[in-house]
Amino acid sequence: MKKLLVLTLMVSCLSMGMTTKKALPILGIAHVAFQVSNLEQSRDFYTDFYGFEFAFAANENQEAWYLKINDDQFVKLVSKPGGTDDNRLVEIAFQVSDIETTVAILRERGLDPTPVEKKPDGTLASGLVDLNGHHLVFVEYTSGSKQALSRGKHLGTRRISDRLLHVGITITDEESANKLYRDALGFKEIRREPAKEGGPYGWVNMQLPGDRGDYVELILINDMKLNRKQMGTMHHMCIMTDDTRKAHRDMLFNGLPDLERYKPMIGRSKRWLCNVHDLDGTRVELMESKEVVKK
Repeated sequence: MKKLLVLTLMVSCLSMGMTTKKALPILGIAHVAFQVSNLEQSRDFYTDFYGFEFAFAANENQEAWYLKINDDQFVKLVSKPGGTDDNRLVEIAFQVSDIETTVAILRERGLDPTPVEKKPDGTLASGLVDLNGHHLVFVEYTSGSKQALSRGKHLGTRRISDRLLHVGITITDEESANKLYRDALGFKEIRREPAKEGGPYGWVNMQLPGDRGDYVELILINDMKLNRKQMGTMHHMCIMTDDTRKAHRDMLFNGLPDLERYKPMIGRSKRWLCNVHDLDGTRVELMESKEVVKK
């Protein structure tokens, strides 16, 4: 009996060792970057309506402006004055506590991230591209980075949200996406929404490692061919608020046009939300933190 118990424990431990992977030191989403045709006008749009203040600029082949959501999260506007592409999504950046460890783990799992380099904003970063062409960047905020130096600053009192909750990206092959996001990066499925009857797509929410609860929304388009408007809607960012309807009223007070398409509604997530597209057609989803309670 004693030998059987020991053997059972050994098998259990071996099984756990085979299925448990070391978690990547991801803290959450650092920023999402979108192309804009006019930096000044786009900055004014995000500042006037959302209260996100300009934090700093960094020239990375193209001029980029960072607007602060909170001390760790930013929306990054990348200048494309000649006209934005149909796909305005430039990159999603994940904040990590240790970039060297991150890169080592990624390589152990068969990925080929770029060598670590110091970026113009002072971060240490490495990147890779998924099978759908989405650029994923892993960044460590060094003590001298512009992110670290801006801590406690540019936190506007007019912000209608202080949390970047998720970023939406399109995926043509869920099985291949799972090999990267689930198996290699360690993201965990937390919600699945199948396509509506007769509808073209569904989505899967994949939560990042770490304690923040940030996630990436994989929008399953299969062989659907997207036009510019659809790309701007699907490649989106979602910010969170405790009261979407109040936030919408604040945006109206700040000059947002009172259009039917901007009005709050209860989405398939069972939360109040509203959607506003920026000047280049990129959607910003404003989602309430709690589900609707039906009386």
